Amino acid sequence: MYTNSRDEEVKFLKRLWTSQPTICPKCNRAELVHLHKKAKKSDCDWKCPECGEIYRTINMLKELPIK
Repeated sequence: MYTNSRDEEVKFLKRLWTSQPTICPKCNRAELVHLHKKAKKSDCDWKCPECGEIYRTINMLKELPIK
């Protein structure tokens, strides 16, 4: 998980999936961008241009702890 709780992680995922500007939770320095900008293959993968962290939201969703 990239945040402190399941609820925060869900909010983080929702922000990405609704294309809201989202700051990288790892470095807190840059707004996340689509990983596949040119091809528009998937809007589920994001990357931080500052620290290089990649967020694969489908994998993140699968790894969420059950409440």
